[in-house]
Amino acid sequence: MTTSGTYPSDQMLVKALRSGVVNAYETLVRDHAHRLLQQAFNRLDNREDAEDIVQDLLIDIWEKRKKLYIEGSLTAYLNVALRNRIFDHIRRSVLHRKAAERLLDRLEEMQTSVLDMLAAKDLSDMLSQAVAELPENMQRIFVLRGEDYSLREIAGALGLSEQTVKSYSSELARRLRIAIATRYPDINRTLILTLIHLLTKN
Repeated sequence: MTTSGTYPSDQMLVKALRSGVVNAYETLVRDHAHRLLQQAFNRLDNREDAEDIVQDLLIDIWEKRKKLYIEGSLTAYLNVALRNRIFDHIRRSVLHRKAAERLLDRLEEMQTSVLDMLAAKDLSDMLSQAVAELPENMQRIFVLRGEDYSLREIAGALGLSEQTVKSYSSELARRLRIAIATRYPDINRTLILTLIHLLTKN
């Protein structure tokens, strides 16, 4: 792509952008934002998610402009950057959905007396949110444990040591325990530990 106006080439625009020229950034946004938004929307079919992804991408480019080096087409560079962000968004969405499904499956294992004390859907929503706020590796461990992977298999899949997976698992249980205790302060500790066992057991 040949950039219009003050910047007749991508290389000149990128050079100006690295120097902090605001007009260069405005040119990039003007020439590419709408196209990127349309691409993201076509892939996600969700306007809000598409806008968030494109906005984050453009903000990131400005914040990291001093390290921006593009040898080829600026359009191609932006397309790849957008595609990677869309893939990450889809992967996280799938992970969160699996976590929520697993939570509901585990809740079905609880005794009727426990379900009488708690609103199962409310508990599921709260725990799903708690899992979504965990670091990425903890989220992955949560999902993989729910699919009956061993610690060794999880360690291999994530490229971590078994001890690291054990440490993450302990921290995962601790955070879920805190989330339950905060949301349901009247539940005794033994019941909380039972819930955590059901939610995190292999």
